[in-house]
Amino acid sequence: MRAMVAGLLLLAACGGGGAQVGATFSGTVKGQPFTPADAQSTRGTATFSVGTAGVGAIALTSFAGVCASLTANTEPKSTTDLVLLVSDVNLSTLQGSAPTQPATYTVYDFSGSGLPPAHLAYVSYGVNDASCVEQPGLSATGKSGTVTLTRVQGGAYSGSFDVTFDSGDHATGTFDTAECPGFASYLGTSTHGCG
Repeated sequence: MRAMVAGLLLLAACGGGGAQVGATFSGTVKGQPFTPADAQSTRGTATFSVGTAGVGAIALTSFAGVCASLTANTEPKSTTDLVLLVSDVNLSTLQGSAPTQPATYTVYDFSGSGLPPAHLAYVSYGVNDASCVEQPGLSATGKSGTVTLTRVQGGAYSGSFDVTFDSGDHATGTFDTAECPGFASYLGTSTHGCG
């Protein structure tokens, strides 16, 4: 799961045209502040340790206007990203699908046991170096909290988050995204260039 999300962190900020700055982030992770410069989203399929699922993917990134890079299957260098994955889980079949209406999603810790929530969120905060390699000492995974969607329009979302990370850090914020068509293709590709 962590390896898949490391890739997602880099794909995170794909925008339809230019930067879609519509995000806030309050708090620090491992002592580092984060100021989003772009906020984008898509509907797609993500691979988790337990299988694949349809998701709504929301990305806040320190790099403005990265859609062109991601559409070209290239990860941006030296970026910080917050990726929120949300999925509606059918608890009978354990199949996940992208959200179709507003709801509150519970952050799920895949390292634990038990059934996932019907409205599942996975949150990852990643810092990448100039070679597009995630820096584990600066990165973190959500352990508890919520992601709330207040607008669902295809693959565009508005809402808020309140997350506690495995580092013990706590962050809150908001997002208002545009849908990025290239984000979905990047999400479904396992290897990427670095640019």
